[in-house]
Amino acid sequence: MRILLIVLLCSSFLVTGQQIPKFQQMRYNEVYTSFEKDSIRNWYHRLKYIRINSSTNVSFGGDIRTQYLLMNNEGWDPASKDGDGYMLTRWLLHADLHLSKRIRIFAEMQSALTSSRNISIPVEDNPLEAHQLFIDYKPFKRSLLTLRAGRQEVSYGSQRLISVRDAPNSRRSFDGVKAIYNGDHIKTDMFYLHAVIDKGGVFDDFSSSDLRLWGTFLDINASKKNLHFNFYYLGFYNKNALFYDGSGIEKRNTIASRVYRNSGRWWYDLEGGYQFGSIGERNISAWSIALATSYQFSFIKYTPVIELKADLISGDIDDTDIRQQSLNTMFGPGAYFGMAAPIAPSNLMDIHPGVKLKLSDKVLFNCDYAFLWRYSIEDGIYRPNMRPFFEDNETSSRYIGSQVSGVFIFKPNRHISLLGGGSWFNSGAYLKSVTAGSNILFGFASAQLKF
Repeated sequence: MRILLIVLLCSSFLVTGQQIPKFQQMRYNEVYTSFEKDSIRNWYHRLKYIRINSSTNVSFGGDIRTQYLLMNNEGWDPASKDGDGYMLTRWLLHADLHLSKRIRIFAEMQSALTSSRNISIPVEDNPLEAHQLFIDYKPFKRSLLTLRAGRQEVSYGSQRLISVRDAPNSRRSFDGVKAIYNGDHIKTDMFYLHAVIDKGGVFDDFSSSDLRLWGTFLDINASKKNLHFNFYYLGFYNKNALFYDGSGIEKRNTIASRVYRNSGRWWYDLEGGYQFGSIGERNISAWSIALATSYQFSFIKYTPVIELKADLISGDIDDTDIRQQSLNTMFGPGAYFGMAAPIAPSNLMDIHPGVKLKLSDKVLFNCDYAFLWRYSIEDGIYRPNMRPFFEDNETSSRYIGSQVSGVFIFKPNRHISLLGGGSWFNSGAYLKSVTAGSNILFGFASAQLKF
């Protein structure tokens, strides 16, 4: 409650205006050089752009979020009831120092805390960490190429495979190097990274050579209608992989492509990929197809947007052979199908309709209904960290269940977001075969301040 009051009080001192750049999911992508010549220089403008000398400037910013969550039957287990719920709080504070037009240092601290949580886990409770600390260098004066080294957030494509993991509490980062080309219509990254492992203490997070990611990502903006094509290759190494058909050292390669359009009334996103490699003595052969599309009825009251999502994701067909067909989402989001039932998009088929309503200029309402099945009855479902959800998976039932969710979003200005909503997960035949099968009821309220 104290954090919520801080958020609301701070909002009254922040300014708004069309001249202020939009906040980005990756805060290091924000640019505030336009404030240098702004005729209205209040304290917020000065915070976002401080000129030190002719070639040096620094910008400060942050993100404060507090959430109240209440969940009954977590993990479909009636013994996991939490009568009064719990709190999640996260602080992110950053500084962006441009030493010259060719050298830049970005640093960000993160504090993620829980209160009244029965079970504490590092992705929710990580008191203080150096979340990002990297240096950018442009090797050529007029080049669009940037070389980056250090600790950094990484996100690509639709974030099904590589995500910042914003939903739980503590965001994800990596240690490594990256080459970035940022043209008008073509953007590409080449990278080699070690995952940063969350720990429960102060400044004790570390990058692990047991969990590595490398590859290249290409984005092509093909038209004025904001039609994009993505092509990417991802290499992945996990020394301690575990699937329903066994454990082993995992060496996995992913090749994928994506086409999407995110402007106008009709939006669409189609992505497909194939994975190959090995886990111990088993050969990997996994694939996925994902579709998301929506249409905005701008001429109707409340400007409704009708959405439809669908996924077809491979699972292991035979746990006794030398082939492994479970798709690995590697570093996917923590809540791909919603926070009530955090299931990784592996060995799944789903249909996911939804609707969005613009109740006013500041109030939105989103509602969706997801139906989930196992692709292969020989494989189970996985947690977001790609660990098997259950030890016992001996059932021929395919239907996992359905989840209906709704959320109200109130944005009084560009800095403040207030959310409230809930989900109900109706357990299907599969869950009732391998668990107590209790339905999950989930509710939440959150407040977020960005500056």
